Amino acid sequence: MKRTLLLVALAVFSLAPCSALSQSNSMASMGMGAHGYDFLVGTWMCVNSVPSPVGGPATSQLTASRSGAGDSISVHLAGTGFDALGYVSYSSKTKTWYGPTAYADGSYSTESSQQTGNKVVWSGSYFDAASGKSIPIRDTYTLAGSGKYTDLSESQIGDTWKTSGNITCTKS
Repeated sequence: MKRTLLLVALAVFSLAPCSALSQSNSMASMGMGAHGYDFLVGTWMCVNSVPSPVGGPATSQLTASRSGAGDSISVHLAGTGFDALGYVSYSSKTKTWYGPTAYADGSYSTESSQQTGNKVVWSGSYFDAASGKSIPIRDTYTLAGSGKYTDLSESQIGDTWKTSGNITCTKS
């Protein structure tokens, strides 16, 4: 979940240094091209209905700004006992979005997606520094309206996908 929030955030966190798309445009084209996540730039208040060590705190603030490097947006997600930094970066060669994230406890994750539209799935892995183990993760981002998105975070435990966070973010 931590990874998802930050990713959105992602997924949702790093993009190109250009003018932001309008809300109506971004809703129709999330993930499309180098500006597919420009709508994330700004400050978001996020509420997690399933807080957990992997999924993040019950409430957090996400701040996204254009990076000075390439087609990416830097993202900072913070809440009580939680702090994460990451990027949402686009590779025009592969038409893929990447979301590397580092957490204050030494854990890290990376996810990617080539999907576009108002609902996209990112997948990758999360490394837990405390246990030394990696697990598969995925985040489903849905644009729920102007200035609002949701992030359903899941972790694969054995053969089963379990919800590790369910976040709704609203632009401040």
